[in-house]
Amino acid sequence: MPAAEYTVERFPTWSTRARRLAAPRVDWVSLGSEYDIAHVVRLWQLIMRFRIDDLPEDESIMWQLADALRGRRGDAVRILEGEVLVDRRHVKDVRDQADWLWDHLADEHGVQRYRWSRDVGDYVRIDSEHPPITALEDARKAIAILEILDDVLADNVVKLWEDA
Repeated sequence: MPAAEYTVERFPTWSTRARRLAAPRVDWVSLGSEYDIAHVVRLWQLIMRFRIDDLPEDESIMWQLADALRGRRGDAVRILEGEVLVDRRHVKDVRDQADWLWDHLADEHGVQRYRWSRDVGDYVRIDSEHPPITALEDARKAIAILEILDDVLADNVVKLWEDA
């Protein structure tokens, strides 16, 4: 039998061992309470019904936020104990969408579209203006949330500078 001729006395030793690949590091950034982020996402979805030309791709972070708030699992968004967390790699996308929403609300409810009314004691929309998509109270609340969100996002976005 030819197999009996070969005997293995010990196992070979290798100078290098195979190492397990490290899992990619994912940092999570807290956006705020689930209630506040849900308000912003609801307004965003309402505006998107009328602004089809600005509709983002299917994998946009805002769609993922909306799915997470509905209870669906995703890779970029988590909700833990009533707090919305987003993957640090998607923070720029959240910031871009927040800026877009801010610009829309500022245009839709800007001072040029309202006048002060003594009778009411508040600003009243000018009659010649088109009716807004969002209510003024909802827009004010969203702007307050976006101001807080802007501070959080500004601290977590890496800025690259080119040398001149």
